[in-house]
Amino acid sequence: MRVIRKHYDVIVIGAGINGAGITRDSAMRGLKVLLVDKGDIGSGTTSASTRLIHGGLRYLEHYEFRLVRESLRERETLLKIASHLVRPLPITIPIYKHSKRGRATIRAGMIAYDLLSFGKSLPRHRMLSRSETLKQSPGLNPEGLLGSAVYFDAQIEFAERLVLENVLSARAHGAEILTYTRVTNLIAEGDLVSGVEFVGENGQNHLASAEVVINAAGPWIDRVLDRLPERAPFESPRLIGGTKGSHIVVPAFPGAPANAIYLEAQSDRRPFFIISWNGNYLIGTTDVRFEDDPDEVRSELWEIDYLLAETNLTFPSAGLTRDRILFTYSGVRPLPRTGDKEEQSITRRHFIREHPQLKNLLSIVGGKLTTYRSLAEECVDVIFRKLGRSSPPCTTATEVLPGAVNYASFARDFKDVKLLRLYGSRAGEVAQLNSDTFTAMIVYAFEHELAKTLADCFLRRTMIGLDGDRGLGKIDAAAEIGVRYLGWTHARAKQETRIYTDEYGLNPSSSV
Repeated sequence: MRVIRKHYDVIVIGAGINGAGITRDSAMRGLKVLLVDKGDIGSGTTSASTRLIHGGLRYLEHYEFRLVRESLRERETLLKIASHLVRPLPITIPIYKHSKRGRATIRAGMIAYDLLSFGKSLPRHRMLSRSETLKQSPGLNPEGLLGSAVYFDAQIEFAERLVLENVLSARAHGAEILTYTRVTNLIAEGDLVSGVEFVGENGQNHLASAEVVINAAGPWIDRVLDRLPERAPFESPRLIGGTKGSHIVVPAFPGAPANAIYLEAQSDRRPFFIISWNGNYLIGTTDVRFEDDPDEVRSELWEIDYLLAETNLTFPSAGLTRDRILFTYSGVRPLPRTGDKEEQSITRRHFIREHPQLKNLLSIVGGKLTTYRSLAEECVDVIFRKLGRSSPPCTTATEVLPGAVNYASFARDFKDVKLLRLYGSRAGEVAQLNSDTFTAMIVYAFEHELAKTLADCFLRRTMIGLDGDRGLGKIDAAAEIGVRYLGWTHARAKQETRIYTDEYGLNPSSSV
């Protein structure tokens, strides 16, 4: 039996940061929107980022000045509309005699970066001497050290919550959200996609129709296009030439830096970061061609050893080994297919791919976390053009996300820092649910934030699953809360615990 759902202006496939942003902007401009994802909100590539909101300093080397300017402008926007989640981050670039980029090159890059970020609220860069650098970061390897540059970008500690708040805002403006909903077919009639078939979490088949369909499935974009029937008048080359990025998370180590460190790897000259994050240190990322199933992406041992070795070279007292790793995570960047081009030189610009054979189908290729909002604005402008309707103005650059509403004044009087860093000005709603903060967070995730499983709750709502022990010490207590407050049966509580423990307990250093 197939359930026929209502007709929509727009169906968005993929609830990562791009899909969430497009859904929010569409709903805020008055469109009837359906967002579907085969998993949870933000459970794909978005959750595997380096968690930076940045201009992309290294893109200057590839003369992508327009991308850098757009990114820096959007960084400033996110510091305002998501002020509870996005915070300024000082970053140090050590300069060594053996570095590919010398002091003059780094300084020129810093000046260009400052010029392209005109109107910014963050401080300008500073160049430090060798002694000033070692005073600031005494654990750095002093051999061959010439000095450093210090500049500011921004960090989003939990990118998952940025995605979530875009979705919650979209829902508040009338969008319909369906997670754990797998698209099985795109129905083509003539030169249009007339409908989308999908299977809901209950196993039931559904059919929804729309004026415009947005394929924002990230590295799964080509797999969604494969859902078109063979008779469809559709020919498209593979759009995605993804690269894999892996990270490791370790506890604080001897000599660990206070500032984030932006390094040039000695083995291959590739840049990577060491960043204080969530009480531990985040180290990454790699950049490796990946043609396999994005659902099967994992950090490989050679990537782990590469990141450990490069960190130990820069911080000789660190002594990091595999057994010090708390966990790893890995994701596939949905970059445009480019043949044999070097991985790190593949553009991070986004492309809104129109398919001439199917006039109402758009595919989102590329992009980065920092520029999701401007991508969404551009995409919704195209949607209105497809609809033949005049577009209301986009207001996503000025209308703050839910947790940023009156955040500064709220934060002055609210004392629970843990709730503030997750929920912003919505923290009061959470605290009112229960006198026990842990209980309140679990209940809030399921009752107000669209969580369906304990993994959703721990990894993409409360963020407990990103603590050093992956939240394993609290999983049984969370299941008991499900029974007591959410109406779960004991059988469901046992199943949720088993699934989570099997995934993250047997091999704690496995990927997210």
